[in-house]
Amino acid sequence: MAAFARGPALLYALMISGSFGTLQMLPGSGGGANLLPQSVCAVLFVAKVLAQPGNFTRAVEAALDPRRLALFSAFLVYSVVGALVLPRLFAGVFEVVPVSAFSFGTDILRPSSGNFTQSCYMALSYATTLCFSIIGQSEAMREHFRRALLYAALGLVGTGLLDLVTYTLHIGSLLDPFRTASYSLLIDVEADGAKRVVGLMPEASTYGTACVGILSLMIFMRPLYRAGNSQAMALVAIAALSLMSMLSTSATAIVGIGVMGGVYAFDLLARMIDPTNLRRAQLNIEISLIVVVAFALAVSLVVNPSMYDPVVSLVDKMVFQKASSASYAERSLWNRVGWEAFLDSGGIGAGLGSIRVSNWAISILGSTGVLGAILMFGFIVQQLVTVSRTAPVMANLFAMLLKIGLLPTLIMYQLAGTIPDIGITAAAALGLIAAAHTPTGRTTSSRQSSPGKLSLAQTPSTS
Repeated sequence: MAAFARGPALLYALMISGSFGTLQMLPGSGGGANLLPQSVCAVLFVAKVLAQPGNFTRAVEAALDPRRLALFSAFLVYSVVGALVLPRLFAGVFEVVPVSAFSFGTDILRPSSGNFTQSCYMALSYATTLCFSIIGQSEAMREHFRRALLYAALGLVGTGLLDLVTYTLHIGSLLDPFRTASYSLLIDVEADGAKRVVGLMPEASTYGTACVGILSLMIFMRPLYRAGNSQAMALVAIAALSLMSMLSTSATAIVGIGVMGGVYAFDLLARMIDPTNLRRAQLNIEISLIVVVAFALAVSLVVNPSMYDPVVSLVDKMVFQKASSASYAERSLWNRVGWEAFLDSGGIGAGLGSIRVSNWAISILGSTGVLGAILMFGFIVQQLVTVSRTAPVMANLFAMLLKIGLLPTLIMYQLAGTIPDIGITAAAALGLIAAAHTPTGRTTSSRQSSPGKLSLAQTPSTS
């Protein structure tokens, strides 16, 4: 129904559906490809946006614009062609860990269904970025995206609570209809006797990474939420996401929280020393809250020094002793074989969908080679460091908050990114950042519809 609604329901569905990472939408597919709800929503979202009058032309302009998506467009073309050619060119020449592998081990490189499916995933992420870059210029759309982030957060928290409660009550089978994906699921794992919360994701690492990704965006976007119920709900969602991220006991999530803390501290310092910063309004409240929390932690340590021993022990085991785990050994093998595939191919790559690794940078290099890495990393760096000189102040502020909110996700990708696909949420954020670079003649009129009445069809004026 959301696909046919005139309002932003499909945008909300797109973000909420990211919580259902184990729900197979292709009945009877067995061990074949998995079609997840978010992918279905993304296809409908892209189709709906591009079907609106004038949007296809705007999409072509954005795709070829060097300030927006030209580098990403070149990467998509190169990587898809490489997915067809490279596995055949290097067939039997070196070993890889296939994307579809369910067990520890390697295999000889050969063309596989993964080349097609991963090309489709990458194309869908690109299309999502493209669509957000052409509809993301209005304040109404930015408001809808912030609201969609809130709904995504509630979805992750809700599914995490369901997983925790059903496991505790020994009725986990109630969630089996939502866990139909054909890949291996690590859903009943404990750490130091405590359940590792996975929500409706394949494993705790995937769930924890998703929680921290949304959490980071919401923390930096929080000042832009409307005062009242919206800000209150945002604070509740932030607190709940923080808790669920920790309950996932994911080493990647813990590192992501650490990175987010560092980015937040740097941003806080920048706001303190810059009297012209637009986000100084709540600075005193934030500093006071930090002081109160720090004081409370110090007092609790004095009163009961052993209170946090279980937490310290868990972090030590999941992060600092990670190198001694079987999971680390397996993922290290993936990375080593993926890097060797990059070297054995002469820096050309083995083709999109040919290798499984546990590091996004190695995944890009091993799959698409030096040229693919230059194009992809060049696109991301370009969007993160450049600032539009013609965009409205609030548009640039929104883009800047997205940039710093994305940093923890990009760092976590380097620890757990198994495939080159950037994912729908990151793709949407990058598209909204790119939207700020739309030429002045394409900017949206200042007279916007109210957020409740905005349609995804609303696009920049052509006057």
